[in-house]
Amino acid sequence: MNTRRIALLAFLVSAVALGLAPAAQACEGTQLKFSDDFDDDAGGWALNNAVEIADGNFTFALEPDDMQANLNISHTVEENVDICADAVWPKEENGILGAGILFWGEDSSNFFQFGILNNGKYWIARRQDGRWQVIVQNMKSDAIKVQPGSTNQLRVKASGNHVSFFVNGDELRELRGQPPARGWRFGLSGDNFDKQASEKIVFSSVKVTD
Repeated sequence: MNTRRIALLAFLVSAVALGLAPAAQACEGTQLKFSDDFDDDAGGWALNNAVEIADGNFTFALEPDDMQANLNISHTVEENVDICADAVWPKEENGILGAGILFWGEDSSNFFQFGILNNGKYWIARRQDGRWQVIVQNMKSDAIKVQPGSTNQLRVKASGNHVSFFVNGDELRELRGQPPARGWRFGLSGDNFDKQASEKIVFSSVKVTD
């Protein structure tokens, strides 16, 4: 084994030990249902003026006091899946920003959301018939990385009516609820709570297994 390969292997081992493994390694399911590293925009995401997918990044361009939710259009999953996503905070100091995974989605007016904030807090909410209902609001967790430019691994593990929520390998919460009866959709979300400045939220990968 040459020196370059030895160095690469050592880096990967260290990355896993430090919780830096990509979303592709965070999900524990054995059967791959969906994977996107955002090298192109053919992954089935809804494309609009607020979304750019290119060069390994899914970017939400968020206006002041804006929230964007993007359910994948091309893929439907069943009850038991593991959804993992890598969210990257901007490199500059910002106002309060949020990045999230959408699950149990039926359409743009009906889904659940698990999100983290760049102040070290997380939330769980439901959008039902276009109206928001908060299940868990602004709970503090030391597992959330808040440094500008840092990457957080978000994970939602759904099994029947039970869901577990993880950040960077740490389980934060469990929830019982009612998933859609005939399969459902997953997605990503970005929130900008700054009422003055536009911001961007970036995801570098998403994976779904069962």
